[in-house]
Amino acid sequence: MIADHDGVFTSAQARGSGVSDDQIQRRVTSGEWVRVARGVFRVANRKVDLRMRMRIAVLRVGPGAVLAGMAAAWWHGLTTTAPSVIVVIAPPTRHGSRIPGCRVWHRKVDPADVTSKDGLAVTTIALTVLDGAVDVGVRVMDSALLRKQVTLAELIAAQRRNAGRRGSKRARAMLAAMEHGARSEAERKAVALLQTSEIGGWIANHPVGKYVLDLALPEHMIDIEIDGFAHHSDADAFQHDRERQNDLIALGWTVLRFTWHDLTDRPDWVLGQIRAAIRQATAA
Repeated sequence: MIADHDGVFTSAQARGSGVSDDQIQRRVTSGEWVRVARGVFRVANRKVDLRMRMRIAVLRVGPGAVLAGMAAAWWHGLTTTAPSVIVVIAPPTRHGSRIPGCRVWHRKVDPADVTSKDGLAVTTIALTVLDGAVDVGVRVMDSALLRKQVTLAELIAAQRRNAGRRGSKRARAMLAAMEHGARSEAERKAVALLQTSEIGGWIANHPVGKYVLDLALPEHMIDIEIDGFAHHSDADAFQHDRERQNDLIALGWTVLRFTWHDLTDRPDWVLGQIRAAIRQATAA
């Protein structure tokens, strides 16, 4: 039992494995076990690592506690980056002392959004992705969807079940942008920009021959390509993008390319370029 729980366990778990309260006390007195909180212990002969600290945090918060946020993302293997703070969700009625290195969110979690992984209560991948995206950005959502670790339908369902939580409004906006079909954070910014403009008739992820255009105005045969953070960054992808652009031009399409910098620092210029291309196409 101890090995399966990274060397961290409760007195109830020890008793369930046949260890009496007197035996627990003797092992603590001998230094074999270390009491880290009331009813929570760890083995003394193992260096306290991140997995141990996460287990200790959840157990110290108490019954009903759940690992969440980027800590849960790390636990699920959604990221290899260790969280700076361990986030634990506790029932609204829970009150306790401060736990170093741990942030406690007091809120209810729908039972459908809690799972057990390696014997630890943790938010499901869907709710973990939603909370993580609020904390560090939509790339968490992008990555999980790309790797097929969660579906958009699962994210939307989890959002509805936990609509009143911290960051809910921001997560809902991210999901709304995703439902338009934009594939990267930069593309979603472009979608949001077009939605605030008078430009109509655009379609996200529009198929043309063997290609799928990021954003297109088919009536005017204008292709709007968005270069996001990590997209189109290696040499092979660069070459493919140029061949693709040449093919589209040969088919009569006007190709406009915009970067993350364009969308965030000069959105009016981006819209101006699109309007100019529309006028040119209309005049022709």
